[in-house]
Amino acid sequence: MSRSQIIAACLLIVATYLVVVAASRPGPLLVEDCFGRAIGARGLTLVDWDGYIANPAIRFDVVAPAAASYPARLVIRGDHPRLAFDLPSTAGAGGPTKEIRLARAGRTSIRVAIFPDRDGRDEDHALTIDLEDAGGRRRSARVPLHLVDQDREEEADVRPRRLPIVVDFSQDRTGFFEDEARRRVARRAAADWSYFLDGEGAGTVAAGDESTLIWNPDGFRSTRTVKNESPFTGYLLYAYGIDGPDLRSGGEPSPTSGFQTRGADVLPLRRSGGYEVEIKGNYNREGWRADLSDDEWWKATNLRDDRADLDSIAHHEIGHALIFNRLNPRFGDAKQSQSATLRDDRLRAYLGKDPTIDGSDHLPGTVDPASLRGAFGNEYHGKMPRGRWLITKADLIAARAVGYDLRATSAFIPLTLETAELPEGRLGGRYTTILRASGGVPAYQFQVVEGSLPAGLSLDDFSGEIRGVPTRPGHSEFTVRVRDSEESAQAEEVLQHYRLTIAAP
Repeated sequence: MSRSQIIAACLLIVATYLVVVAASRPGPLLVEDCFGRAIGARGLTLVDWDGYIANPAIRFDVVAPAAASYPARLVIRGDHPRLAFDLPSTAGAGGPTKEIRLARAGRTSIRVAIFPDRDGRDEDHALTIDLEDAGGRRRSARVPLHLVDQDREEEADVRPRRLPIVVDFSQDRTGFFEDEARRRVARRAAADWSYFLDGEGAGTVAAGDESTLIWNPDGFRSTRTVKNESPFTGYLLYAYGIDGPDLRSGGEPSPTSGFQTRGADVLPLRRSGGYEVEIKGNYNREGWRADLSDDEWWKATNLRDDRADLDSIAHHEIGHALIFNRLNPRFGDAKQSQSATLRDDRLRAYLGKDPTIDGSDHLPGTVDPASLRGAFGNEYHGKMPRGRWLITKADLIAARAVGYDLRATSAFIPLTLETAELPEGRLGGRYTTILRASGGVPAYQFQVVEGSLPAGLSLDDFSGEIRGVPTRPGHSEFTVRVRDSEESAQAEEVLQHYRLTIAAP
């Protein structure tokens, strides 16, 4: 064999080896956002809406490569306890984990959300994604998560004031609310509802003018009527313990109550009611816990064998007292013992249906489209892991249907493209400007959908930045579309027409 033949044979062996090695590797693990963009180092944006509310679950896709051997095992992990993935998944102190068995190559969609906190600080976290194929070969990706926390100081707030909710413990004859930690939970849950409800112009009730029917300590067996000892504005809520055989807590407006007023208008909303806590526990005798932090939300299962989370039950029962009860005339269209329907155009647009109301004044089967959590009374269900019960956007739209006005919190701020005009550019000079969007659910996607940018300029579809060096003078007209990460029936897009001039030097 000649030298050239030997070299050719060696090259063939090397090439064959490289092909075999390349074939044995599973190929890149691609991660894309809900717009189909490879996110890589850009990462995902999560949002913590202002107010204590269930946050939106953001979709991302993992694209498993065709070159891998299947079935394969896909494992996604988060690095913070407030993070959660859609079910099936687990949550815990070390962060959430989701495991998926892949039968073939292709796209797998996952939702991620963060449990709310109250500090107003942006955060940075990360996801780790591991794929192990049938041959034991592994491929990993790391996805940064940037959290935009939209909580803000009320002093700088231009929104209408909150609806005042006065929590009165004077009728507690069980001693349950002698514990300041329990009082704090009740006040905080009332304030969480109050944050979203517009109290501008709420009427004041004089001392002795409000008659409220509340339960006696024997539970839901006998009642008594009390008068307000002091004037109040908005809603008067009596919080007290009960010790009855039913092993359940409750909340309701009073049938003897007057109605809330706004200026000269009388609203279809009762102005006083009760929040009663079964002192032995929630459907058990395991007692209560008021010590769970937001990082421990996943411990609040509220199952029959566990100590119940007082925060969860307070949010729920105070919701009954304020909103979810047919003593408020607009809530439901049937008698208390029958199922009913809550009919409202905005709620129907959000949910895609009119939600059913059961005999307990719950919304069975209703899942909030933004957060994927069960709506009011459906808290054990939904598409996210069970944990502390939260107010959802669906609950607040229901409150508006019942008769409340809502303050303009970030969950309800529509998507807007704020930039109306673009600055002029110079031929051959560096050009940069940013299209600014707000509202909706970050992150955003910016695209030119009609016309074209001036030659030499490009639009960053993540940031909205237009940049480059113009190569031709003249006028360019184009339309930009911005979309947000909302994927419910109310998903929006905004179009804006621009004219950009590039002047000659």
